[in-house]
Parts: sequence; C-alpha cells; structure tokens
Amino acid sequence: MTTVPIIILNWNGIDDTLECVGSLMQQSYSNFTIWLVDNGSGGRDAQLLEEKLGGNPKVKLIFNRKNLGFTRGNNAVLKEILAMAPPPQYIALLNNDTAADPHWLQNLIRCAEETKAGIVTSKMVNYFDHRYMDNAGHRMLNTAEIIPIGHMEPVGKFEKRFENMGSCAGATLYSAAMLQHIGVFDEYFDTGYEDAELGARAVVLGYKSIFEPQAIVFHKISRSVNKIRDYEYLLKIQLNIFYSYFKIMPYPALLANLPALLFKYASVLLMDVVFLRWQFLKVMSEAIYRTIFKESQRIRQSRRAFFKKHHPVPSWPIMKKQEFFLWFDIKRFYKFMLLRKPTTFEKY
Repeated sequence: MTTVPIIILNWNGIDDTLECVGSLMQQSYSNFTIWLVDNGSGGRDAQLLEEKLGGNPKVKLIFNRKNLGFTRGNNAVLKEILAMAPPPQYIALLNNDTAADPHWLQNLIRCAEETKAGIVTSKMVNYFDHRYMDNAGHRMLNTAEIIPIGHMEPVGKFEKRFENMGSCAGATLYSAAMLQHIGVFDEYFDTGYEDAELGARAVVLGYKSIFEPQAIVFHKISRSVNKIRDYEYLLKIQLNIFYSYFKIMPYPALLANLPALLFKYASVLLMDVVFLRWQFLKVMSEAIYRTIFKESQRIRQSRRAFFKKHHPVPSWPIMKKQEFFLWFDIKRFYKFMLLRKPTTFEKY
C-alpha cells in the first residue's frame, strides 16, 4: 500500500476542517498522511488545530503567516512532497469543506491503477442535498471556457467512469510522476481556475483524466470562494479563461477555433447590452481589453516557456475532446431566459 499525502488548506473554516479530517480518519484505505495547512487564518483557527490535531501521527500541521491563496498554498506543499526521495506515487487534494465517504481514497487509487490515469476525479455530491451533484470534473468548450460537469444534476446520472478535461482540485488524485513532468499549479492564478488549467494542460500533454463514480465526497460548495466573490474575482476568472487557452492550446487548434471564439464573445457582449447585464458587460469588456493590451506579453512568455519545455499531442485529438460551444450556450441561454437559473459564469 503506497502512502498517499492528502493536502488540505484551512482558511477561517475550523469547524469544516475538523469535520473533514474526521471523515478521513474513517477511510478504508488507511495508509495516508494529511498535510494540513492553516493558510493565515484569523481568530483561533491555528491554535485550535494545534490543540485538536497536533498529537495525531497521521496529521502534519503547517502554519502560514499570511493567506497564500489556494494556488500558492497548495504549491508550497506539492513542491515539498515532490522533492521527497522517493516521491509518493499519488498525491490527493481535498477541500476543507468536504466530508469524504469511507471508501473515497481507496476508490481513487483503484481507478488510477486500473486506468493509468494521471488525474482521477471524485464524485462531488452536494453536502446539503445528496440527490444532486456538485462536480464531476471539467469539460472544455472550443471557445476557451473550462466548465464544471454535473452541477445540480441528479446524482444517478453519474454512475459510470468517463474521460473529462481535468478535475476540481477540491477532491482529486494526481499522479506524482505526472506533476513532476507537467509542473504544479500555475501561479498566475490565485484562488480559482488553477485546477482547470492544470487539468487541460495534462490532457494537452497526453495524460488521461478519469471520473470515478465510487470516489464520493460531500461538498458544502464554495464556502471559501463565497468569502471573496466580487467584481474583481469575476474579472479574474474571465482573464484566467483567456490566459489558459492561449497559453496551452497548439496553434492549429487555436486557428481552427478562432471563428467560434470571435462569434462567441461578440455575441456575449451584444446579449449583455440587450438584456441590460451591465456588470457582466463590464467584466467581459475589461477582460478582453486587458487580455489584448495588458496581458498579451505575459501570455506570450508563458506560452513560449510551455512549448519550449513540452510537446503536446496533435491538435486533432485535443479538438475532439472539446465541446462545440453553440449547443452548450443555447442551453445556458434557455436557463437564463426561461428558468432564471444562474449561468455557469455566474456560479463562478
């Protein structure tokens, strides 16, 4: 049994974190170590973690003086683990606002062994209503967006394994060998979209990402993100979408999808005007402007560094794994107009 590090970040969420750790202590696969990071919490979180978990041999406590964000907070631990000699075979990430099914880790590892996947996606179920999904990994549209699969859909629809375009880092298993090859999270990101880019990067470089329906966690959904959700957060998500796509997508795929990209975002701007969605018009306009005039040099530098170090698979297999945007956006528009449900962009 390989020892699996499980990385958990705590940020002002002591009650959630203790419940999460408690669920891990019931795992059928017991050969793991929890790397529990207090990410600069205020109040008594660090003190309580030390009091309640400091003597637990399965828990390694780390205390950051300030909040490093999700990306850098995880990267610091990932780099330390990957530098171990020898490194573990797998590394798991788990949000602190989750509760893991007793067979969660065992089923992740079983899937990785059977499929040789670089990424295994958990079945993330709504903590408050177990009839509905939260997340089954990511899909990628040919217009750049990387979008969660299955949010608020019936759990019964997700009973079989399938390939996706990456995993939510809130409950996932990564191959350590894959991370050593492709790198850890890109620190262009802070809190949000880093897992989407990493998953797409892995697929572009030829690794498989697989959804495992038996690896179940119950997720309280956006507890940490809701603390920071504002205009700047939404703007950063849209900038992240453009950055990720133009950083990792091979030129043939970019050129083939360029007409769809132009049509899509021109239509989005027009719809925001027609339906008086002024905040989203401002977000999209600012994101396009910054990408072209302020972020283009950084994107080019990141792209050059990526392609200098790595050799992606041919464009056609990548494009086959992307979904044509129009059918997805028609459904999204229908939900907005008739059902008044939030779009995926709003859920970010």
